[in-house]
Amino acid sequence: MMQSEMPQKCKFLGALILGGLLAGAVYGQAPQNPPVLQNVPAPPSGAATAGSPSTPDKVVLKVGEEQVTQADIDFIMANLNAQAKRTLATQGRRPLGEQYATLLVLEQRALAEHLDANPAFVRQLAMQRRQILAEAAYGEIARQAAVTPEETSQYYTAHPEEFEQAKIRQVVVRKRAEGTQEAAKGLSLPEAQSRAEAIRKAFLAGTDVKKIAEQFQVADEVLIDVEPRAVGRGAMRQDMDKAAFQLKDGELSEVFDLPQVLVFFQVVERHRQELKEASAKIENTLRQKKIEATLAELRTKAGVWLDDTYFAAPKPTPPAGTSQTPPAGASQAPPASPPVQP
Repeated sequence: MMQSEMPQKCKFLGALILGGLLAGAVYGQAPQNPPVLQNVPAPPSGAATAGSPSTPDKVVLKVGEEQVTQADIDFIMANLNAQAKRTLATQGRRPLGEQYATLLVLEQRALAEHLDANPAFVRQLAMQRRQILAEAAYGEIARQAAVTPEETSQYYTAHPEEFEQAKIRQVVVRKRAEGTQEAAKGLSLPEAQSRAEAIRKAFLAGTDVKKIAEQFQVADEVLIDVEPRAVGRGAMRQDMDKAAFQLKDGELSEVFDLPQVLVFFQVVERHRQELKEASAKIENTLRQKKIEATLAELRTKAGVWLDDTYFAAPKPTPPAGTSQTPPAGASQAPPASPPVQP
């Protein structure tokens, strides 16, 4: 084997091992929001070689007395992560077969040396088993946390503010950091303030936004939204968000001084999302609430307890240069145990 091939093949093997292929492939990778139990995908349509029948029980790899069937390899391919699948598509199955054979060789070596009896291995295996079972239980809880159309509609009616949207045209003027050279991108603070005010006056005068953009927009310096964009509540900084949903259609906000830019915007219109537009978001929200409620109930029934001393929050680190020596005359707590005698 060429030395240049070694890193790539070791990396592929690492992907097989570290990806939890043997430990958790049954459930696939659970998405984070919300996690759901995934069915094992069917083998790819191209799993069988051209001209050969699809025979899941056919032995396609041997390592000593151990035999690996086509169904085993199909199962592995179906559960590879996206990166490994891209590698498979470009390199074919042989690198996968070779590296899986290496994995089995290493497994046999570990068993021959009784590494499976190592306490650290036993603990790690137990932890992996717990994780797989927990993922399976979580997936089943998520599957059962069904949200009905009636629940979606009720939530939509009860929380109208969550679905309000404002269409705004935003103007951004980039500031140049103090002390930087004039060639740096952006304007000095006085220049940025003057430019923002000039653009704001043009809006107030009713000048067409396209003409305003032609007059004032400069790459990497001034950005003006010609087409309005929709923002929901909570999408911007709190003071900007408040202004967006208090101003009337056509009104301008004040100029907000952010760390690197000056920003103001024009509210074009406000509207409320239709139920059909908001339904997916509502369903995710309600499903997650149901999952969290079930988990809370399970924790309560199980009687979870944590040692507050062991799990205490870390003590704040004193500021640099602050002396930790107690002032003169201050009493000191006795040591936990007597000092060692010389």
